[in-house]
Amino acid sequence: MQYQRVRLPAAALVGAAVALTAGSRLRGYDVPVALTTACALALFANVACSINHLVEVAFATTHRCRVPGCSFRVRLPDADAAESRRWQEAAAAHPHHVPVHRA
Repeated sequence: MQYQRVRLPAAALVGAAVALTAGSRLRGYDVPVALTTACALALFANVACSINHLVEVAFATTHRCRVPGCSFRVRLPDADAAESRRWQEAAAAHPHHVPVHRA
């Protein structure tokens, strides 16, 4: 679980690099400062959150209901073996089966 301590700072660092790069490019085209700042902050927030989410999903354990057509699932980002087992049992025995909606 070493990634927990560096996950957020690394995501923020990548987000800041993307935001600064985009901001400097926009300033080269004489885009107003307020618009450049808004775009850079939006890029920072989206990139940092996306990277954080992708890393969390990559290292998470997911338990799903085994009933065909049920979309119930539990994602555990930082669970020990005992907690993971409890959630696995809960996913297998939950009372209300949620149908999968396909468009």
